[in-house]
Amino acid sequence: MRIAIDIDDTIANTNELLYVYADKYDKLYKEGHGIIDKDCYKFNGMYDWDEEDRINFLKTYMVEVFEKVDVKEYVREVISKLRKDGHYIIFITTRDGDFIEDSYSLTKNWLDNNNVEYDLVIAGDKRKSDYVELVGFDLFIDDSIKNCTKVSEKGCESLLFDTIYNRDCNDFKRFNNWLDIYEYIKSK
Repeated sequence: MRIAIDIDDTIANTNELLYVYADKYDKLYKEGHGIIDKDCYKFNGMYDWDEEDRINFLKTYMVEVFEKVDVKEYVREVISKLRKDGHYIIFITTRDGDFIEDSYSLTKNWLDNNNVEYDLVIAGDKRKSDYVELVGFDLFIDDSIKNCTKVSEKGCESLLFDTIYNRDCNDFKRFNNWLDIYEYIKSK
């Protein structure tokens, strides 16, 4: 099976680290009011920031966050098992080019430095659903409802990795850990 997997908040604890850096930015560059709405997903709603603050924050810290973010628990083991079971692993991420010069190298280096196995990396393109036909996915795993919806509309099964901002969605099989994802794939 060809399995396409998102990176940020699917195999990496990106938002957790972004919050650490957002607090740092808020204290250094703003008045340091901290979080005003902990349930808000966008920084300019979570903090007392405007759009310019959000963009400055991302320009200042995005690359560092992507380089330092931790891998979620059991990801390395599960991906390794999946490859040993004969599955083809494709990592696909939108890591935005507005804040990153070379999202492909940044992503590939992060995977290599964190010992996460893969067969193919696709980075910097927001149109993940276009790759269903171009590359041929049999299964797609992401934290984004929008991406899962668009990919499933192309006839590819999508699994939703649980996060605070997608909990209202019941349209996809939901997973909150990689051991359960492995068991699900193994049962297919």
